[in-house]
Parts: sequence; C-alpha cells; structure tokens
Amino acid sequence: MERISQFLEDQQFIDWIFNPTSELESLWQKFLKDHPEEKSNLLLAKKVLQKFRTADRQLSEHDKIILFTKILTEIERKQQAEVRYQSLYAMTRYAAVALIFFAIGALLFYEKELVDSQFLVQNTDNNQTDRYTTLIRPDGESIQFEENQSVFSYQKSENKLVVNDSIEIVRSEKQDERAMNQLNVPFGKTSVVLLADGSKVQLNAGSRLVYPENFTGDKREVFLSGEAFFEIQKDSNHPFIVATTDINIEVKGTKFNLSAYASDACYETVLAEGKVRIRQNRGGIFYEATDLEPNQIASFDRAGKVTEVKKIDVENYILWKDGMLKFESNDFSQVARKLERFYNVQFNFTDPSLRTLQISGKLDLNETEESVIEILASTASVKIDKKENNSYEVRK
Repeated sequence: MERISQFLEDQQFIDWIFNPTSELESLWQKFLKDHPEEKSNLLLAKKVLQKFRTADRQLSEHDKIILFTKILTEIERKQQAEVRYQSLYAMTRYAAVALIFFAIGALLFYEKELVDSQFLVQNTDNNQTDRYTTLIRPDGESIQFEENQSVFSYQKSENKLVVNDSIEIVRSEKQDERAMNQLNVPFGKTSVVLLADGSKVQLNAGSRLVYPENFTGDKREVFLSGEAFFEIQKDSNHPFIVATTDINIEVKGTKFNLSAYASDACYETVLAEGKVRIRQNRGGIFYEATDLEPNQIASFDRAGKVTEVKKIDVENYILWKDGMLKFESNDFSQVARKLERFYNVQFNFTDPSLRTLQISGKLDLNETEESVIEILASTASVKIDKKENNSYEVRK
C-alpha cells in the first residue's frame, strides 16, 4: 500500500496518466525497466486513477465547491486517523489519497485551468506556517505578499484586481465563468477580499478562501477553511453561500462571523446583522436547517453532528477584525489558540489543569507580541516564558 500511495502522490506519474507526453512515457518506461519489482504496484496505482476518473463535463460553481469540500474533508480524516491510529498509517494514507484523487479527477483533470494540481496535492494539507499570504489565480499563477494585512479588491467594471491599493493585476478579457481563485493566509497575517459583487470578506490568520473571479448563475458561492467576517451585499435573486467541509451558510444580505478551522472540533457561526440559514452538509445532501437571529451563535459539533444555538455578546467574537480580542470566562486554551494563530506561535502547558483556567479580559493585538503575552500572564495569574522556535511555556 505504501508504494502505491507514493505513485499516487507523484506529480509526474499523475501527468503521465492524465496528460501523457513522449518525455513522460520514456521516463516511466525507463523506471519500469530499472525497477521491474515495482511493475505490479505501478499498474495498480494506474488503475486507481483511471477508476476514479469521471465523465468529461462542465462543472458549475456549486459542483466545484462541493468537490473542493470533499478534498479537504478526506485530508482532515486522514490527519485525525494518523494521530489516533499510527499503526494504520499506510492504509489510511492510501485510502485518503485515492478518495482525494476521486474528487480531483472531476475538478482538475477535465477542468485543469481551474486549480493547479500541485497545489491541491501538496499544499491543501497544511500550508498555514508559510511566511507569505499567497494568491493562486485561475491559471495557476502563484503570487505572494509579505504584508501583515493584504487587501484584494476585484473591480468588475474595470476588469482588474487591485492589491494593497498599489498593485494592479489585469484579468483576462475573456473571463471563464468557472475560474476560481484561492487565497491562503498563513498564521500571523490577515487579509481583506472585496469580491466582484461588492461583498467584503475579512480573513483571520490561518485561513483559506476559494472564490470565483465573477459570480454567475443563480447563487454566489465561496469556500472557507479558517475564520472570516462576511459583509454580504444584498441580492434576493442570488443568495450568497459560504461552504465549509461540514456546514453551509446561506445569506441574502447580512453580516456574520464564521470560524471553521480544520483543527477545531466545533464550527461557530455568529450573526451580527440580518439572517442566515445553516445547513449540515453530508455527502452533498443538506438537511437540519438552522435559522439564526442577530446576537446568536450556532455551534456545530463536528463529531456529534449537533448544532446548538444560544444568545451571546457578538463583540466577543468579531473584535479580532479590529485587532482586539475580548473574552469572558473562556478557557485559557481557547484564548491561547487564538493568539497562536494571530502571532504564529505555540503555547505549551506544564500543567494540563491550566488549559481549563477560566479568564476574562481584553487584549489589544495591535500592541507588541511581548506586551500582549505579558498582559495575558497577568490576567490569568500565571507565568509565561518564551522558549525557542516561537513557543511559550505556561506554568504556575
């Protein structure tokens, strides 16, 4: 199984199967000649890819979002399985890779201009420790930005993208309505995206947004992994949908915050204005709709598949977009996790009981990292020592 997965993760092997050239044919024939013992593994890997190949067809925005969702879902399952069952690593990896390629088969190999295959195979897993915010354009071009916050403004009337009020990127005159952008924001940075329909998305650290160049069809749809605050332009004829690996949020014009990090056990939707409807996503079938009113939070337990709704102080959940962090009787570990993402650091607890220590207060994230950590230590009545590799030790 391990050898098969290595073939499935080899980009040259993938290209040979789906886009063969004389050079690739010579390369793999030579490989078989030099490694005859690998022939059975190679042929089986080839069958796996061909088996999961789908019929040639045009994909709608909705299809692409669902397929991308499946890709991240299988990767998350693989990550969780590797932590819990190390002894089954090889089998889990093989199964996950096969399922990932089932989704990529439809999304990529027949619509190759939409998403770069190398990005999906190698970087969908974990790229949030990168130093730069990265925009992957529909043609596969990757552009990096080192600013702590980057602003991407899609100006539909002028057919261009303006980045940080200075960089202008001219978009193709003939826009492919299926073209998708992917914006990856690493830990320690944030971004703002002004979509073509006038909607605004503020992305928190460690987030990924997949969205089209222009919205077409009867709905506007994007994919999120991470956290973002959405300000959606009202259009009753074209509802706005935010898809995640587990839930979809449908709106017509509203302001809300969505936290959907792959590593979190719970996805949280907080409504500031308007109304949203949350549907659980299972295999493309949506059900258990939950309507949310302003000043409410919907917490979706990913393991139990249960949604809990309650009233909250919205400010506690959306101040991050203004560079503030407010918390009331939160576990220390929850606050620490938010700071880990914002500053790209790591907290280690010498005593597990410190993780559940209840703390309340407000932190100005515009201050220096050292000042914020010092205030946090004082608020929690603990000692926090800086260690190597951007890590902190929390002790009594």
